[in-house]
Amino acid sequence: MKAWQPDDVDPEFELTPMIDVVFLLIAFFMTLISFISAELIKLELPEAEQATIPEEPGERQYISVDINGEVYFGAKPTTYETLPAALVQMRTEQPGLKVYLRADSAVPHRYVNRVMEACAKAGIFDLIFASNKD
Repeated sequence: MKAWQPDDVDPEFELTPMIDVVFLLIAFFMTLISFISAELIKLELPEAEQATIPEEPGERQYISVDINGEVYFGAKPTTYETLPAALVQMRTEQPGLKVYLRADSAVPHRYVNRVMEACAKAGIFDLIFASNKD
């Protein structure tokens, strides 16, 4: 009985499956980025002529204050009373925690000040204030 033998064909490297995987990864990361940016609360940020916009804010916790003075921890609504405890808990998980503070341009400064006080109570002193550059 004759044994099966493969044809004498030069094996070629198939690029099609690799290209398909790369395109799927690109689509996945583009979708992920759109979800991440959708989590941010829509605000009218203040304008600043001298602003320097960081290329990448890094690993920072986003805290937003809307025009009505409502505060958001990331995308979740929270209160000014519970904000320090949430920051302390997050700081124990991430010792080098930094904050990216986003406040609407029309919100009174007293609300921004309350967020800054909550950060100080939690021992977080590295804050970046969000603004649009003129």
